Amino acid sequence: MSNTNPYRLAGWSAILSAIATLVGAVTLVMFFSVGGLYGKINDASSVIIGLTGILILFTLYQIHRASAPMVSLIAFLIGAVALLVAAALQATLVLGGTNFMTIVTSMFGIFGASLLTFNWLANSNGTLPRALAWTGIAAGLGYVLVTAGFLLGGQNHILTYIGGAFSVIAYPVWGFWLGRIWLRVV
Repeated sequence: MSNTNPYRLAGWSAILSAIATLVGAVTLVMFFSVGGLYGKINDASSVIIGLTGILILFTLYQIHRASAPMVSLIAFLIGAVALLVAAALQATLVLGGTNFMTIVTSMFGIFGASLLTFNWLANSNGTLPRALAWTGIAAGLGYVLVTAGFLLGGQNHILTYIGGAFSVIAYPVWGFWLGRIWLRVV
């Protein structure tokens, strides 16, 4: 396989995003337990997820643009802009800036809606294995539920917990699996 394979970078991005999600989940728990530097590590993980997610969405758009041109373009553009905003705001927080948690959470919810859309298309069109597409749907739903819970009642809302569990379990599985598939594409 040549190094010019467009799936190669996207595959590594999916794997890095999955790792960042796991690191973010662990450091979030550590931050709420003991505080300190764990919050900054969690915020930096969100920046990584945001930046790698843009390339993942772009690759999913490339896969689905022929079969669903308008839907895939909208899912890509809205998701990519949301991730760029989330990454930029989280980067300012890492550098000592203001906390924009409600905006960032909302942006990740929009990313979740894009994941839902692309994985629904993948399930319908058979562009990804069905189990992988359903795992991506669960991950996207998790992000949407976190946002809904956060907006309805904050970080302690039941939907925030349910969505967090969905996204922290499903997204890394999806990211590692998707990354392995894309790294094998010739």
